[in-house]
Parts: sequence; structure tokens; C-alpha cells
Amino acid sequence: MKNENLKNLKIEKENIISEKQNLPQNIPESKKKNTVKRKKYNNNLYLYAQIIVAAIFIVTGIMLKSSGGTAYNELKEDYAQFFNSENVYESNFSYSSFLSNISEDIREKYNKFMEAMTHIYGKGSSGDVPTNVSMKKYIPEEKGIRPVNGYISSPFGSRVDPFNKKKKDFHTGMDIAAAKGTFIKSAFGGEIIETGYSDTAGNYIKVKNNEEQQTLYCHTQFVFVNKGDKVLKGQIIATVGNTGLVTGPHLHIEVMYKGNKVNPIYTVE
Repeated sequence: MKNENLKNLKIEKENIISEKQNLPQNIPESKKKNTVKRKKYNNNLYLYAQIIVAAIFIVTGIMLKSSGGTAYNELKEDYAQFFNSENVYESNFSYSSFLSNISEDIREKYNKFMEAMTHIYGKGSSGDVPTNVSMKKYIPEEKGIRPVNGYISSPFGSRVDPFNKKKKDFHTGMDIAAAKGTFIKSAFGGEIIETGYSDTAGNYIKVKNNEEQQTLYCHTQFVFVNKGDKVLKGQIIATVGNTGLVTGPHLHIEVMYKGNKVNPIYTVE
């Protein structure tokens, strides 16, 4: 009797093991197909992601090479030095400096593009150029700096009136769009000869750079200087705002040379 019980227990154990081994074979065909599809979908997703990343690198490389900028050449030299070095930890390659070079190249190309657009659309005609404006290209002996980090939203010259789309307007300065509160730096050194508020210009600052040149900063939020203060090139003088007659936060900068307003794009780097 005892032998029979042991025999039955052994048979039951073998059946349980057999059922466990055969369990995957009992999965319905529909579930098997879904599992296969899911695996294929995941594999395809990874493949597509790799293709997209590779394409981005290829396109970026082609653009940098065709642009003729310094970033591509420096990247190529740094990578060559990196892989030829016996100790890779001694490499001078820096992703931060590489990205900085790219941004400088893009900014330079953008400035040249804006200059071209200014020539095409900003020349105006004899009938719409104000009498206190000079269309001659004025380049100071020492260029100033870009007063705020942002993009040129409206260049110097003829344009459609932003407040009346049916009319044309002559823009006597250059608008640089930036977030409200962004620091504004003095493009040139000089003396503050006027600060104040007007319904059109909002909070403004006028700086005398020398006997022939002045700069005007408009629509500021906060002003950090007073009349009579001496300022250096690059010194923070205000923050970007939307005071006065505006459609959004930006800096309006004007450059006056010998009493005439000139295109600021040629006066700053």
C-alpha cells in the first residue's frame, strides 16, 4: 500500500512538472501574435530613433561644413587630436566651447542675413525717409556690443506699421526681442545725458558716447542709471520691458551720428 502511494505521488509530481513545461504551448495564438508584434514594434522604434539621431548628426555636419564657420574646423581638429592622443584624458576637446562656437557662427550668419534684409527692405525711398535719418552706412572706429541677448524682431528702415497694418512706417532704430527683465548693457561707453518716460518710448535712457555719437534705449522696465552717470561699454544700465507704445517686451535702440539717426546694425558686434 505504501509503495502504491509513493508511486502515485511520483506520477502526480511528474504530471505537474510536465504541465509547467508545456504551459507556454497552451498560450492562445492571438496572444502569441500580439507578443511578436510588440517585440517587432519595439525593435522598429529603436531603429527609427537611431536613424533620426544619425540623420541629425549628418545634417548638422553638412551645415557646419558648408557654412565655412570655425566650429566645423575646430571640431575636426579637436576630434583628430582626441583620437590620436595616447591618453584621451589629455584631450583639449570641450563640448561647451564647441557649442559656444556654433552659437557664435549662427549669430554671425544671422547678423549678415539681417544686414542683407535691411539693404533690401530697409532702404526706403526719398519720400518716406525722415529728414533726421541718414541712410549712409556708418561704422564707428570701435564697434559697440550687442546691448541685449535676443533676436532682431524689427530692423532699421521701412516697414509695415505694427499698429496699423494698412500703413507704412519708417523704423528709426532696431528692435531686439527678449524676455521681460533681461539685462540691457550699454553698447558704448559714455555719459548719461537724459533719462525719463514718454508715452511712445516708455522708460528711456540717452547716452552721449562722444562729441558725434549718441545712443538711445527705449521701452525699458527698470533703469539703473541717472543723468550725469558715467558708464562703461558692457555695463548693465536697465532691463527689458514693455513700457510705452509696444506690441511686446523688447529693446528699441537708436544710434545718432552727427545729429542723424543711422542703422544700428553696423555699429555693434
